[in-house]
Amino acid sequence: MTSIEIARTVGAANLVEWAKLALTTPQARVLRMTRIRCDAADHPLAFEEVVLPLGRFFGLAQNGDVPDISELAHRHGLLLGRASERVSIVPATKDVAMHLGIPVAGNVLKVDRVVETADGEPVEWRVTFRKI
Repeated sequence: MTSIEIARTVGAANLVEWAKLALTTPQARVLRMTRIRCDAADHPLAFEEVVLPLGRFFGLAQNGDVPDISELAHRHGLLLGRASERVSIVPATKDVAMHLGIPVAGNVLKVDRVVETADGEPVEWRVTFRKI
């Protein structure tokens, strides 16, 4: 599976990001990425929105490569613990539908996931919309 990054921003966490990532500083900075996951033939399978707390991943914003969370944790000496997921079926928004090549309001699987370190510190919030 390959991924294509379509957007990246860095900025202060909004209220939802702050809560999901259990950030302690009001102006904590996060990296926000939007990417498409593709199969071996480069057909889009999933649309992902990923938020990473920059305070836990020093230097990440400058680096063009953002690997998956397990490799990222390994690079930064973090031991991953549990991941919590909420799964639901939702209608695709215009943006999700366009990137996945499906009709607007067509059903997609939504996975809302928070990954924590072994100490219980959230290090990734990812929302994935996958073709059904």
